[in-house]
Amino acid sequence: MEKESPGAERVLVVTNLWPTEDEPTYGIMVRRQVESLWEQGVPIDVLYVRGVESPLAYLSGAVLMLAWSLKPRRRYRLVHAHGGETLLAARFYVRAPLLVSFMGADLLGATREDGSLGRRWLLRTRVIRHLSRLARASITKSAEMEAVLPSRVQRHNTVMPNGVDRRLFAPLPQVEARAELGWDVDERVVLFVGRTRVPRKRFGLARQACEQAQRTLGPIRLHVAQGVNPEQIPILMSAADCLLHPAASEGSPNVVKEALACDLPVIATPVGDIPLLLDGVKECRTCPPTVDALGAALIDCLTYRRRSDGREKTKWLAHDYIAAALVALYDELDATTSGA
Repeated sequence: MEKESPGAERVLVVTNLWPTEDEPTYGIMVRRQVESLWEQGVPIDVLYVRGVESPLAYLSGAVLMLAWSLKPRRRYRLVHAHGGETLLAARFYVRAPLLVSFMGADLLGATREDGSLGRRWLLRTRVIRHLSRLARASITKSAEMEAVLPSRVQRHNTVMPNGVDRRLFAPLPQVEARAELGWDVDERVVLFVGRTRVPRKRFGLARQACEQAQRTLGPIRLHVAQGVNPEQIPILMSAADCLLHPAASEGSPNVVKEALACDLPVIATPVGDIPLLLDGVKECRTCPPTVDALGAALIDCLTYRRRSDGREKTKWLAHDYIAAALVALYDELDATTSGA
């Protein structure tokens, strides 16, 4: 997909993550960031490299980048790549500085349930860390991700999590949200957002923790939001009693930030920047990845069923604040580039 914008000082976003009709949540965070930049008045073109369909898409993307770089009318002030594999293809646009935003799995890998990495992911992360040297600057979503970059790359890295659109993710009265969904007002509901078959999301652990809590509290429903319309997630977050996120690895999980914006209590494992996000937020807890620890946290949370103060504590994650910081980074890269 490419979205054309007028003017000679456009930014080109190259991404292998973008929502489609069949996968409306795939890359939704990239699309929302681009939309926040459009709102800031930044003219952007978007090239969606469909690497999920075929590895040859990256080769096609590289050829297209090289062809565009040879045409003055395709001039871009900056290329912003999202996703590790797109970095190499985007580098073939040679007439502008390259900024790359890494996803958590790019640098940390998609771990197994026990947190270990298979050989394929070990190789992928090593290759992407090596390729990171090709970019003028980089963005990681957390300090943990930055720490695994080569030291030279770290000097030009910015830690910047994705922002949250607080107009969309805002608390609704729980009774109202439950009425819209057809849920019983008194039912205890734990929300799990993500693909249940992805090992690092640990859905099995979430289910076991809920079963453990049920032995004390009685019936608990574990509601799975998987492949749902993104616009429905804020309603689910207002209706549920807590978000359970027992992941084995993360960068800066958007679902946790979105839950906080909806004042939904979060119970999560201390991976990525989750400890930072939940620090000092009422009714939120980080727990070791054990059934007993997560079950005990659920019992505590579901006994009192209070909302968090996450929205107040995470104002700094508002999408317009993050977009403004990103624009400042674009301007800085533009100012330090001679002959671009």
